[in-house]
Amino acid sequence: MLSHLLSRPSCVLRCSPSPSSIGASGFSRKIWGYVAVAFNQVDAQRLAKVGPNRLCAEWVVKNGGGVRFVDSPSKLWKDYNSLPAETTQFCLKVIDATNASIMKIGLEHFKNCNHIDTVIFHNCKHLEDDGLEGLKHLTNSLTRLQISGCYNLVDADLAVISELKNLQQLIIFDMIYVKDMDEVARKLKQCLPKCDIKATKFGVPVKADK
Repeated sequence: MLSHLLSRPSCVLRCSPSPSSIGASGFSRKIWGYVAVAFNQVDAQRLAKVGPNRLCAEWVVKNGGGVRFVDSPSKLWKDYNSLPAETTQFCLKVIDATNASIMKIGLEHFKNCNHIDTVIFHNCKHLEDDGLEGLKHLTNSLTRLQISGCYNLVDADLAVISELKNLQQLIIFDMIYVKDMDEVARKLKQCLPKCDIKATKFGVPVKADK
């Protein structure tokens, strides 16, 4: 069940920067933007060397998330240095991108990861502008999906979920810039009649059915 994997949103304190810090903070954001892009691009040479599952795991962990393997689903791998040796083969089962700095271009790492059945995007602030399109790579395997606290996603960005035909459970909450969550949920239910959909734009997560 996805319910025991749910991540609850944390409170965020927003403070206005002092005038003297605006220049430095703007420069830091620019540098961080370059780093984030670099950490999300698919490295073709690395892909050829270690394969899609290993590269995808490295991408998620490098950006602050965690992964679970098919052979050991109870263990959440979050430390890059503790990942199995490159000679060890594994298949990914769960992507937990809670508070991760993943971006749209990074979702290309899902290609050919054919056993991922659960994805959690919680507090992923860099997902924006059709940022979920890469989920199409998981159409055949994905059964559980959580989207929450991703404040740069709007109504239209959630439409791609309708193409995930094997989805059994969808949980959406804390999506303050989704204007009409009821309509989004209605359209998704039309396309995914067998999927259990729990959706609210507010910050209190809905409970998944047991």
